[in-house]
Amino acid sequence: MIKIKQVSGALITLLLLPAFLIGCSSQPTVTTPMEVAKPVTVSSITEQSQSVQLEYLGIIGSGELKKYSFKVPGKLAHLNVHKGEAIHQGELLADLDQIDLSLALRNSQLNLTQAEQVYQDAQTQYTKYQELIKGGAMAQTDLDKAKLDMDVKGSNYQRAQVDLEAKQNALADTELYSDMAGYVTDILYKEGENLAAGYPVIVVRNQEQVIDVGLGQTDAAKVKPGTKAVVKVGDFTGEGEVTRIDQVPDTETRTYNTEIKLTKEIPPEAYFIGATASVSLASGAEKGIWIPISAVMNDGEDYVFLVQTDRAVKKNISLKNTQGFNVRVEGLNSGDILVTSGMKELSEGMKVTIAPTAGGQ
Repeated sequence: MIKIKQVSGALITLLLLPAFLIGCSSQPTVTTPMEVAKPVTVSSITEQSQSVQLEYLGIIGSGELKKYSFKVPGKLAHLNVHKGEAIHQGELLADLDQIDLSLALRNSQLNLTQAEQVYQDAQTQYTKYQELIKGGAMAQTDLDKAKLDMDVKGSNYQRAQVDLEAKQNALADTELYSDMAGYVTDILYKEGENLAAGYPVIVVRNQEQVIDVGLGQTDAAKVKPGTKAVVKVGDFTGEGEVTRIDQVPDTETRTYNTEIKLTKEIPPEAYFIGATASVSLASGAEKGIWIPISAVMNDGEDYVFLVQTDRAVKKNISLKNTQGFNVRVEGLNSGDILVTSGMKELSEGMKVTIAPTAGGQ
């Protein structure tokens, strides 16, 4: 029995020994994680010239305004236009009551007819006296008196002619016509009101569409008459050019008022005097490093990511001026490899892989 127990104990020991040895020999394995490269899209930076637009907010101007008034006093009989209405050259705008002037004109016509007859009679008398004096049948003094009488009658006839012409002009001046095409911007009197001569009754602006813009001193030096402009009012777009730049700045805003005349006009229903308009002025080309605005990051300072030897390198930059979706910057050089997408996943020194662009391999 003793031998059997000894053999069994030895057998168990032999069976457990490999497991013990394996357990004692197991040690923790340390593995180094593989660095994963972040895919990015890049572009090579080059210095280039890009057309620059000056962006401003303008005000729709009134253009040329003209105030229409009657040359004679009277009662306003009819207003033939309404505020905001489009008018044509030669259109009747308003007229005065004509009763009194019509009577005065008729009286002048009668006076002229009478003065003409009297003058003709005096001429006939003078001619007759001239024949008589040739035959010695009349004294020279009588002929001189006839001549004086004829001259007086002639002067009266001329005054009657002038008076008739004045009455005709006065009657004609009771009708107010437009001498240009345009739009009625204001009506200052109502029908039935008495008007003094020379007081404005109707205000009309011409058909030209103009935009007024206040330029800063630096930009005013870049713009000149003839500079092209694009104007947007709501959903409508017009085109024009600069026609005038004031040489003296506004005393309050210190900006230089600039007038833009539209050659491609916006619809009249969208043209409201005093309304705002977005204005883009072409100011030539500017050379420099231009990059997409979307590539610029900010953590308190503006920066971009460049790729150098498959690593992301953070580079601080200085923004200068924007144009559309691009911005001119300082701090980069031609030949730098700029990250244009995927930069939000990057940090300094991170390994990157350049993803193929559309159409690339």
